[in-house]
Amino acid sequence: MSTAKIVGLGAVSPSGLTKEDLFQSVRNSESNINRACLGHEAEGLAVISQSNWSTLLAESPEPLKSNRCTQISAWSLSAALKESKWTASQIAEAGFVFSSTTSQISQWEEVLFRYLEESANPEQLRAGVQNQSLGAPMLALASHFGLRGPRSLITSSCSASLQALAVALFWIRSKKVKRCLVGATELHSNLTRVGFQSLRLLSPKICRPFDKNRGGINLGEASAFLCLEADDRELPAWGYLAGAGLSTDAFHATSPDPSGQGSRRALEMALASAQVKPEQIGWIYAHGTGSIANDASEAKAVQQTFQNSSAPQPWLSGTKAIHGHTLAASGALESVLGLMAMKRNEILGTFMCEEPDPSLSVRIALETKTLPSNESLNFFIKNSLGFGGINASSFFKNGSSQ
Repeated sequence: MSTAKIVGLGAVSPSGLTKEDLFQSVRNSESNINRACLGHEAEGLAVISQSNWSTLLAESPEPLKSNRCTQISAWSLSAALKESKWTASQIAEAGFVFSSTTSQISQWEEVLFRYLEESANPEQLRAGVQNQSLGAPMLALASHFGLRGPRSLITSSCSASLQALAVALFWIRSKKVKRCLVGATELHSNLTRVGFQSLRLLSPKICRPFDKNRGGINLGEASAFLCLEADDRELPAWGYLAGAGLSTDAFHATSPDPSGQGSRRALEMALASAQVKPEQIGWIYAHGTGSIANDASEAKAVQQTFQNSSAPQPWLSGTKAIHGHTLAASGALESVLGLMAMKRNEILGTFMCEEPDPSLSVRIALETKTLPSNESLNFFIKNSLGFGGINASSFFKNGSSQ
């Protein structure tokens, strides 16, 4: 099966305003988790977030300054496009797949609750209504950057951006497009914070993915974009998107299937799509939220997928204790980090996993590992699980294995 060449990456979060800074924070185990991300009331939430983005917000293009979602998206999108070296005509023809669960909700969630108050500002209400559409940032970004090709918006919770990558791969394989820009942006909002609190999924401490004493997730903010194209020109690549697997288990609205069957199907489909055997995989970049149910389900899926492999079980790791769970953006963000690690022949570690849960039966990479020169990291899989039983796995391989 044909692959999609990855020629541009861009990522930004409070852990780093460039993908290089963000990558170093992960390698150095420098967590950005603070009160805004933890499982209790965080006064000054907007102030904390706003101060972290002050440089970025000040330098964003004037037409996109109407909301933080487009401002932050433009930063990482610009970085990816610059690295891709696409011409204006190539950008115009490229597909565009955007993901978010909250989009620019911060612009209207407070305003609309006050529409019956006598002091309600009609102009603010009008702006709030106009900005309800989850696709508004995608349209604004497409207009500003001249993206006039096919577009798609995916808002399917935490696996959305891996689904977006799958759509891009299918578009390129079917020759619907020669190039595709894929990305996601997720920002804090009262809706997500209160929603996760009501489910008792937020941890009052930094999360502990796959740890025996894990107790919940931390929310994060991020934006990440990837430029994909058909492999028909000479240009250095970060790697290749070679396969994708998507599944739904429909077990529960907010809990994963404890048997891991849904995630297992996505993993197996990604391997089949890439035409690769399980024993060839050295690393799985896990969803790894730190919640009790999610980590158990994901670990079971991994264990079952590779139980008959002739090679040792692949390393499993997650980095959400560094940058938080960025919901729809997590797949794109961690794909960028994974591609950067693969380029360095490294497997990222699992910060805050101090006592791996023995009941999970998986091989956890506790610290970042640099593989010896005679042992190349040719492949890795990025995994995501989302609300509603929506599972996605993306299969990446490096340039030398093409």
